[in-house]
Amino acid sequence: MAIKSLNLRLSIRTRFLLLFLLLTILPFLAYRFAIDLNRIMLTNQAIIQQQTVKNLSLILENRPDLWALQIQAGTPTHLPHLNLSNSVLWVVNAHGLTTYVVGQLPELNQESEVEFFTAVGKTLIKTLATFIPYTLPYPYPQSKTPELNLIKKAFQGYTIQQYRMDQEQQRPISLMAATPLRFSNQVIGTLVLEERMETLFSDSLNYFYRMVGIGSFIFFIVIVGALIYIASLSNRIIRLDNDVKKMFNFKGRLTDLTFSDKTSVYYEDELSDLRHHIYEMLKQLGAYERYLKQLPKTLRHELHNPLNRLSMALSLLENDVKHTQLGYAQHAVAQLKQIIASLSEATSIEDSLNNQPPEPFPVGLMLNHYMQNNIDLHPEWNLKYVNKGLSEDVLVLGDGFMVEQLLDKLVSNARDFSNGKIPITVKAELKKPNVVISIENSGRLLPKGFERQIFEGMTSVREFNQDEHAHLGLGLHIAKLITDYHHGQIDAENFYEYNQEPIEGVRFIIELPVIE
Repeated sequence: MAIKSLNLRLSIRTRFLLLFLLLTILPFLAYRFAIDLNRIMLTNQAIIQQQTVKNLSLILENRPDLWALQIQAGTPTHLPHLNLSNSVLWVVNAHGLTTYVVGQLPELNQESEVEFFTAVGKTLIKTLATFIPYTLPYPYPQSKTPELNLIKKAFQGYTIQQYRMDQEQQRPISLMAATPLRFSNQVIGTLVLEERMETLFSDSLNYFYRMVGIGSFIFFIVIVGALIYIASLSNRIIRLDNDVKKMFNFKGRLTDLTFSDKTSVYYEDELSDLRHHIYEMLKQLGAYERYLKQLPKTLRHELHNPLNRLSMALSLLENDVKHTQLGYAQHAVAQLKQIIASLSEATSIEDSLNNQPPEPFPVGLMLNHYMQNNIDLHPEWNLKYVNKGLSEDVLVLGDGFMVEQLLDKLVSNARDFSNGKIPITVKAELKKPNVVISIENSGRLLPKGFERQIFEGMTSVREFNQDEHAHLGLGLHIAKLITDYHHGQIDAENFYEYNQEPIEGVRFIIELPVIE
């Protein structure tokens, strides 16, 4: 069994939407980048704080006089990272009692006035951290009273860091670092340094927030601009498609040229050029179609009188001259008249269909009368009619006379190609919501690919000079016009049967919608 390939059709608007959804991933990637950058900065700042408290411990152990001078000055020259106006330094003795405290912590949530983009970046990071928990990078343990654990670990000889959490245990408010104080290789106390999270990064954090704020503002402008552009371009393409579709009726014929050349003066781009080129193409197609419609009538009008005079002259000449070429000439004149009549027939029927309002008619009754009449009048056609339960009161909206002409074309085509092995069979049945009529004959098969092409005008599969009549390939084209008028469908297919001997032939299938 053949496996059919899956054709997934995505409209341009759907593709634009998918592109926009892909763009929405960028903020999360940018947020992830910002968090990683924040983690790097926080880790580096924590390392600096840890090194600062170690340096203070070494100064206190080796040069207590210098340490005292540095602390009293408040601006240690050898420890530029220590700012005692934004941090607190504790000295704890061997009994776990705090013997010395210097510096001060700023008030919790005390924030100085910041620049606009810095505030935007800070608000954005904190907001996303609220909706996406556990994303802000805090690489050290967290507790409400970290000093107890810090002092205990420091007495064991470790340098350790830990965050102090707020009362709700939701976020860190300060970072603490503790290191042991030694004398003669003995731990005699600990040194604890605490800094607020707001001041831990100093200016570098504000630069980071400012970068995030500017980046988010730029990205917002890009997203809004892309969305507006995508919506505008999609709407213009859809409007162009709708305008082109309105130019054709359900039969695929051009209507009056109401296609606007340029709908807006604000756009001068490739799409407006495409609209203009389509407009020019439709104008030329409309003019060409009008020319083709008028050509058969013009030929019939212009050639009718000369052909009549030529036919009359040949008739008069035949009385005076006996020559075989006169018969050939008269036959050629008759063929010319038939060609002109065939050319004008399609146009006449199309005009008649356009001017004829559709009316309900009983298609079952019409088929019964039509087929019985043909079988009685033309027994040599070898016709057979099979009614598969189609009642006479089934109604179709259209024109019964035109449907008879449709059947005339198909039956005539079947007679021309039938080899007589089986009767030309017309079958009718009701398959809601359609009436299905099929005409089949045994004989030569349709060439591959001609199942749809055969209904186009000037298309024929007959051999050249198959008979004495001129065939322009308009019969099945007329059948297609009549089917389209009834909002139906006509198809052709080859068939194979075996009834005592193999039978092959062609079947035409007509589907006409019924009135419920």
